[in-house]
Amino acid sequence: MPRPVAVGMDHEPKTAVIQSVDLGTVEPTQQRGTTRMSTSNQPPAQNQPYPLPVPGPAPVKTGKRGNGLGIAALIVGGFALIGAFIPILNYVAGFVGLVGLVLGIIALCLKNRKKGFAVAGTIVSAIAIVLSIILAITYTAGFAGLIGDAVKTAEAKSSEAANKEISIVYEVNGTATDASITYSTYSAGSSSTEQSSGQALPFIKELTVKAGQQYDFASYSLQAQNGAEDTGSVSCKITVDGDVVAEQTSTGAYATVSCSASGADGVTENK
Repeated sequence: MPRPVAVGMDHEPKTAVIQSVDLGTVEPTQQRGTTRMSTSNQPPAQNQPYPLPVPGPAPVKTGKRGNGLGIAALIVGGFALIGAFIPILNYVAGFVGLVGLVLGIIALCLKNRKKGFAVAGTIVSAIAIVLSIILAITYTAGFAGLIGDAVKTAEAKSSEAANKEISIVYEVNGTATDASITYSTYSAGSSSTEQSSGQALPFIKELTVKAGQQYDFASYSLQAQNGAEDTGSVSCKITVDGDVVAEQTSTGAYATVSCSASGADGVTENK
């Protein structure tokens, strides 16, 4: 409560003045009469305390806000860094890292934003770009080497197969003394046919051919027929590299047998 203080006491008791003190305004009040006088600009009386200052509002702290682009740059850069180590995917990882790098630079240029995530995202994206380029070159060179080795191996095998010699044996067995025999050979793009008449059995003809060349298809055929006076049996057989690939038997005058075989790189199919 304000404390009344007597101010300006003189020898006449009828004019006693009482000053009312408030924290903001000081107004002396005369006991008698209706005159009011403002003393707000006058200094306080002796031993009168000064008014206490009124505290103002507390200052508002304005800290830096978050940086969404920096977080996005870090996430994108992280994916790019992982993809840089994966073959084939690392070709795309470089472009993803470039996106993260751009986001990181933009995030660093924003004012009043936190820079931690932006700096990390920029660094991770830059590393991802460099690694994706280096590993892409390394993987490409490795794949090219593997393909080259595979081609060389295939060429070596093809050359070896092209120079492979195959033994062909035509056989006609029986008791005939007047048999007619015809055999044909097709191999390495060339063919040959031979015929023999009035042939006494058994008959054996051995040939050597090369397989696996430019024209790797091969075909072999053998036909035999008894004469008019030959009443016994007659049989044919074709052997390729020691394997019997075709044979047939018939009996009687004019009896006929036919053997044939064909296939790639020698013979794979019998007829």
